[in-house]
Amino acid sequence: MHVVLEVDDSELNENARKDALERAIKIIRNRIDQFGVAEPVIQQQGDKRIIVQLPGLQDRQRVIDLIGQTALLEFRLVRETDEVGRVLNALDRGLRGVKVEGTVIDSTAASSSSALEVAESIASDDGGLDSLLTTLTGAADLSVPLQAVSEDRPFTSYLVAGVEGGVIVDERQVPSVRALLATSQARRALPRNSEFLWGHEAQPLQGGGEGRVLYLVETRATLDGSTLIDATTRPDPDDPTQLNVGFRLNRRGALIFSRFTGENIGRRIAIVLDRKVRSAPVVQSKIPGGEGRITGLDSDEEANDLAIILRAGALPAPLKIIEERTVGATLGHDSIVTSTYALIGGFIIVLLFMMVYYKASGILACTALVLNLVIILAVLARLHAALTLPGIAGLILTIGMAIDANVLILERIREELAKAKTVRAAIGSGYDRAFRTIVDANVTTLITALVLWQFGTGPIKGFATTLIFGLLASMFTALLFTRVVYELITANRQLRKLSI
Repeated sequence: MHVVLEVDDSELNENARKDALERAIKIIRNRIDQFGVAEPVIQQQGDKRIIVQLPGLQDRQRVIDLIGQTALLEFRLVRETDEVGRVLNALDRGLRGVKVEGTVIDSTAASSSSALEVAESIASDDGGLDSLLTTLTGAADLSVPLQAVSEDRPFTSYLVAGVEGGVIVDERQVPSVRALLATSQARRALPRNSEFLWGHEAQPLQGGGEGRVLYLVETRATLDGSTLIDATTRPDPDDPTQLNVGFRLNRRGALIFSRFTGENIGRRIAIVLDRKVRSAPVVQSKIPGGEGRITGLDSDEEANDLAIILRAGALPAPLKIIEERTVGATLGHDSIVTSTYALIGGFIIVLLFMMVYYKASGILACTALVLNLVIILAVLARLHAALTLPGIAGLILTIGMAIDANVLILERIREELAKAKTVRAAIGSGYDRAFRTIVDANVTTLITALVLWQFGTGPIKGFATTLIFGLLASMFTALLFTRVVYELITANRQLRKLSI
């Protein structure tokens, strides 16, 4: 998957623009690394663009959400019921005569409750702060044409229910309500210290259909994600089969959060991510530890992705997708097939050489080599790593280094047999003499591979990954596996000659 992103720094000041691109690249890389993509390529293009290449991914939308989401986390106070009612009345007065595209004003269309009645229904609810109120306006009857809007109440005619701190809009009417709130008349009607924010997702309505909550919250965030130090998934205490995202704030954030919750016991606090309300829990008591959780997530996958982007931090500016394409199997398949042929060809040549030159001992070395390759592929499969061209190159190099360890051992055994030692003694001495040389050679290469993995990116890191596991597997198969086989062969019988 190939994506070109552009940083929208139009709202940043001059100082923030200087390193906005560099910070965005770092955050995207952190997100992708935690997501577990093997061998990603993330690089700068020009002054504002970022190229992202991700091999082996199938879920396009999940990737777009992961790398493109700004992840601006905020905590805002949800307004009281009486203030919601006043704002709704002010919007009805200010929007009279305002039309939005696709809406027909009908003076005969009347709702069964006014904005004030909706507010009163919120205040009189005894079902708990988290319950969805069932007092519906006329628009809740889905048989009523959605275009029929009361001339006297151009805004509240769209409402189908009230909730604590907000209202519910029929999902089909959300575009019209967005258009109304974007007008200058609506902006003038709203208090300066309050604004409407939409809920994260639609929810079912009583009587059929879906609605989206519109919360009235403080314009200024009391706390933002800059104080966040960790975010992890954890089971929901009420439903262990569901995952929530637990977050932890730093010392400064914990102090602010403690004071904020202590002053607003019994009220709702909106947890806002990228200007959408993820949840609006009621403050039951003062929260001194700086820890909280985000609920209402659709799936474990969504919870994991949300934890990843929160840990990686918020982007300094929004990202726009300039170009997106997927490299199909044509070119990629040809390259993989060619490289696979090279891997198989080199593997067969090495096997033939070992069997001809070292005879039966060479066959044992070839068996160890096959086991070495199986171990490497098993580890890569366990890590869900995409086997790209640099990874195949690392495998080919590993084959050469693995057989080199077996050659050292076999040559040392030959030397010991030339001294007229018994087969069992020659095998033991050969392994002992070759041990230090093999370990020294592999450890020095392992250090180099670790440096490549730590400081490299994309293909370099993929090459280093296969090389690291290949070195560890080769030392295991050469020093342990083959020796155990020799020990089993010579344990119960006295060999006079070793085929080597």
